[in-house]
Amino acid sequence: MAQDSDNAADLDLPWAPRDHPWNGHRAEHDALEWAKGDPRKLASIYLYRQPGGNPATEADYKFPVADIIDGQPTRVFHAVTNAAARLGQADLPEADRTRVEHRISQLYLDAAKAFDDPDLRAPWDR
Repeated sequence: MAQDSDNAADLDLPWAPRDHPWNGHRAEHDALEWAKGDPRKLASIYLYRQPGGNPATEADYKFPVADIIDGQPTRVFHAVTNAAARLGQADLPEADRTRVEHRISQLYLDAAKAFDDPDLRAPWDR
């Protein structure tokens, strides 16, 4: 797994088709059902988890970039674009914001390869 901690999404998950719809509330619900309280599984679909708190619940997680599709965690491009759009409004320490921004940039680069679209870049990388 390409995680730099237990606190960051798995960047090696497969991609859903680029036009796969995204519903954050449904995805978060599905992630909780799929993880069944396992914090490593839950963390694998989010880019950030607030330090402290209970890692087996979704309350401290932010920026989901995957959904459970056919029983498997799968990255969703619209989730990544949603995370990029929401990052500027998030209440995060600057070091954490920088780390999440970098991971979003990585996801865009990977999506550019996966979807054969070299123009895909994070908003701040354009």
